[in-house]
Amino acid sequence: MAQTLTQVGLIKFDRPALTPHISWSDRAFCLSYWTEAGLEKEKLLQEVIDFLIPYKYFIAIDRGWSDWDLEIYRGIWSKVEVKVCAENHGGNKRLLRVRCALRMSQLATMAMIGYSLLTVVALILGMPELATVAVIVGVLNAAAILYQNFGLGRIIYQVLSTVTKKMHLLPIHTTDTQSVSQNAILQSTIGTSA
Repeated sequence: MAQTLTQVGLIKFDRPALTPHISWSDRAFCLSYWTEAGLEKEKLLQEVIDFLIPYKYFIAIDRGWSDWDLEIYRGIWSKVEVKVCAENHGGNKRLLRVRCALRMSQLATMAMIGYSLLTVVALILGMPELATVAVIVGVLNAAAILYQNFGLGRIIYQVLSTVTKKMHLLPIHTTDTQSVSQNAILQSTIGTSA
């Protein structure tokens, strides 16, 4: 039996150890991970790709000209742009910052523009029934897009939690760069004593 595009949503993930920093205005969430094994961002990105490929997610890899490292699509309406920044803190110490921005696909954007244009044209031509239908269908489609975007964001968050746990990356619960090393040391001592 072939795996479908959404089967990864049926996987029972462990409870994540990290609460993301959510930016509602950017429609994005950010996570930070500490490692002293010298792991670079490419290793994390490859692990995410390796996790999602069997579930038939379409993944575009940046060729150097985009603001994202990976673009992950779920269906025809939603995508997430993943950007990873690796900060070198001397030796093998690295802080990996992950930013996942939820976006509408190009088709979803074109559909929303189409509904808007159809509504305006229908009102100009004096067809309020057509305008009403366009608004209702547009709102329903927007709700479906929003639902898919939130679902994809949740899945990518869970995938990142699973992959980083497998890679033994330590989740960092702060966005303050000054205290990252202290926070990582504190969390690793708490984690080993528990």
